[in-house]
Amino acid sequence: MKDKKYFCYEIYKNLAIRSLNGQIGYSPCSYYDGVIKITTDFDLSKAWHSPEHNQLKLLIENDQPIPGCHQCYREESHGLASRWKSSKQLYEDFHQDTNIDLTSPQSIDYSVGNLCNLKCLICGPENSSSWLPDYQKKYPLTDINKFKYDKHNQIETLDLALLMNVKNIHFHGGGEPLMSNNHVTMLKSIKEAKGLSDVRVFYNTNGTQTVSQSVLDLWEECKLVELYFSIDDIGDRFNYQRTGANWNQVIQNIKWFVNNMPHNHMFNINCAWGYLNLYYLDEIEDWYQNNLTKNRYGDTVNLIYQKVIGDFSINHVSKPTKEVLLNKFSNRPRLIELVNSLTTSAESNSFFWEKINQIDSIRGNSFRSVCPEWAELLD
Repeated sequence: MKDKKYFCYEIYKNLAIRSLNGQIGYSPCSYYDGVIKITTDFDLSKAWHSPEHNQLKLLIENDQPIPGCHQCYREESHGLASRWKSSKQLYEDFHQDTNIDLTSPQSIDYSVGNLCNLKCLICGPENSSSWLPDYQKKYPLTDINKFKYDKHNQIETLDLALLMNVKNIHFHGGGEPLMSNNHVTMLKSIKEAKGLSDVRVFYNTNGTQTVSQSVLDLWEECKLVELYFSIDDIGDRFNYQRTGANWNQVIQNIKWFVNNMPHNHMFNINCAWGYLNLYYLDEIEDWYQNNLTKNRYGDTVNLIYQKVIGDFSINHVSKPTKEVLLNKFSNRPRLIELVNSLTTSAESNSFFWEKINQIDSIRGNSFRSVCPEWAELLD
């Protein structure tokens, strides 16, 4: 099976679970476009053995592409790092466990709901409770009750037998996972089921929160804990994009984690790139090189680029703009790869301007003022 063209370990080992507006949606991984099923009566066993999940395996067996996996296919075609490639490394190199005949998931991607203190431009009310007031101004006739965070709509009780295979648990957005105790509840359930000594834990965090000593103690029992800090820009541009955050406070929080994490940890920087920050990616690289290339034990901190999806995803640039970017990034091979993954087109950026101007008018902000050089090019 592993020699099939579209084989991916995530289809056979992972289940992504998302709290979704009063319901639960699931898919093979958090990079998957959409969900394969939405239900109000979530059952981990039923989801794992569902016809929808089995259909994905059938597509692989028949050498057919999986529609929701196009992001990985696109990244692979441009030689970029993909979820498919990272999962292969995770299971083959880190866990050295390639078994794909499992009765329950070995990995879980868990979105713990939309509770969040930020209203990032690339986000929305589905993934951030703080977005609700602006969303209501943007769409005044829309019922926003379905977006309100419900702390009871979380997966807090599971048949412990279904957690016996778990070796990876990934807490991610929507929402800020460190703002609630849902991640702690899940880890304690896994601990009760089998212990944590062989479990690798991932968090995507916006960097605005730290954790208690009891959480640090729980993390110390795990095989490895990885924190992915969402850093899409620096300084005022960071504050603009991740509205509600304070760049200086986030830097202080990252330093706190550097100094206080147990020995079994690693850090990564996750940079979502698109219309909002493409021009400034070299400045993010400089900040990274000067501040966080290693943790206090000397382990490498990776800077990971993830392309934005939605309104602020950039897919084309004009020929003059492309030349400016390639010249600006001339000594940065990874950034040149990103630029070259875009098509060269005379098509306007009117859709971007329509969307960003609409949000700026609601918030009293100005993309042009914060990003003047890039705005001029996009004109």
